[in-house]
Parts: sequence; C-alpha cells; structure tokens
Amino acid sequence: MDELEQPAESDDATATADAPSSDDTTPLEEALAAAESAARDAIERLRTALLASDPDVAPEMVAGETAAEVEASFAVAREVVDRLREKARRDAAVAVPAGAPGRATRAPASALEKIRAGLGRM
Repeated sequence: MDELEQPAESDDATATADAPSSDDTTPLEEALAAAESAARDAIERLRTALLASDPDVAPEMVAGETAAEVEASFAVAREVVDRLREKARRDAAVAVPAGAPGRATRAPASALEKIRAGLGRM
C-alpha cells in the first residue's frame, strides 16, 4: 500500500512544482486579455468595413467570432443579396414593357365605314 500512496504524493508534488506562481500569471493574463480585446476590436472593424462596402447586406447576416467566420458569413450574405437583385431585375423586366405602347388603328369615321369594319371582323 505504501507504493500506491507514494506515487500519488509525488504526483501532487510535481503538479504543485509545475504550476506557475500567481505572480507570473497576472502579467500573462493581462497580456492575453489585451490581445483578445484587440482581436475582437479588429474583427468588429473588419465587419464594419465589409458592411460599408455593400450597404445592401443586412448587418444581422454578418456574424462570427473570427475573421474567417465574418468573411464567410459576409460572402453568404452577399450571394443572397445578389440573387435577390437578379430576381428583382428579371421580375421588373417582365412586368414593365420597354417603350411606348403600340399605336391603335384609326377608327372608321363615317357610319358606312363603321359597318364595313364591323363586317370585316366577322
């Protein structure tokens, strides 16, 4: 039993010896927090710049925790906007004919011409 207890005690001693002291982690933690904050700020600036480059993209469609995620979501949002633009362009082309409407034929002026025109349509 002593053999089993001894390695456990030595593991605890090793773990305690390997752990950095609280004095060492404070500057490291501060540096890490500053780096993470700078990264978040850079990602937010990237998101803002991408949204400014195409104002038709809805800001809700662009999200992510990393630059790659933000760029990927912006690419997807831009594809959606492009598809909607193309669909609107196609729908507008069908709904509104280009140019002035065609001219109507001249209606007959006299009663006899009206009768002939009516009989000609039969």
